Amino acid sequence: MNKSLIVAKKEFTDAITSKRFWLIVGLFLLLYVVNIYATSLGFRMGLLGPTRLFLQAGSSVVSTMSIMAPLLGVALAFSAISGEREKGTLKVLLSRPIYREDVINGKIISSLALIALTVTVTSFLSVSASILLQGITVTLDDVIRLCIFVVISILFSFAYYAISLFVSTLSNRSGQSLVVSLGVWIFFALILPLLASFIALSILGPPPSFPFQNFTRGQRRQLPQSFIEYERKSAQISSTVQVISINSHYSSLASSLFGQRILFGQEQNIDVLSLLALHWIDIAVLIIYPIVFLAASYMAFTRRQEK
Repeated sequence: MNKSLIVAKKEFTDAITSKRFWLIVGLFLLLYVVNIYATSLGFRMGLLGPTRLFLQAGSSVVSTMSIMAPLLGVALAFSAISGEREKGTLKVLLSRPIYREDVINGKIISSLALIALTVTVTSFLSVSASILLQGITVTLDDVIRLCIFVVISILFSFAYYAISLFVSTLSNRSGQSLVVSLGVWIFFALILPLLASFIALSILGPPPSFPFQNFTRGQRRQLPQSFIEYERKSAQISSTVQVISINSHYSSLASSLFGQRILFGQEQNIDVLSLLALHWIDIAVLIIYPIVFLAASYMAFTRRQEK
């Protein structure tokens, strides 16, 4: 374990001083600044609904995290093994009195620390900035929700790290590993949701139409029951198609943490414990993915002979 920590310390130092890591952090902060400005503008213009202000501020970080957390995981993992192999340093490292398990353990420990540090600091900075700008009162429930959001975001990023590490373990070129890892992200983030929508539309047909011109300004729009039922069936089909998607499970859980839960046109107030119980499948998926792909990385790395 001591050797793993030595490797972890070196990997952490190398990563924290790399331009790649700070580029990701910079993108994090840039997108958060945009979200803070949009949320602040929404407050001033009265565009946001009656949900507690903290929850509205917190919900603004979900979209940013959905994009940046996977990229952070991929950036830390795609060259973890393949890069060492490509440069020829992996054989030199393994020729020393150090086990293969120590090498991969050290890389995992350092990357998990970096992911946790980045996600925690940027999330709290973003939400804290919104709180200070808008003078929002924070409750214990708000703090708990934010902490849970940080934990599941770390799991989300670490899941992509585990996938990318597995790809890196099998690859001889870091460029190849990066392309495959980004391909997995694009599939889960873009292709699979579009495919799910297409399948739902093919099965159910176009949604029922209803006139909007009958609503007067300021009147609350009540959706027809036929439209609500259509949306319910469409959501069921889409969730079935995306059952393997990390992004879908993360978005479902993270979005539900902030604000009133809107389900088929009806608002529902759900406490944190009930919400976690309701989304146990989403939590399980976020835990299972890293376990499966880290185990696969271990087996692939320890059994492969370096040439």
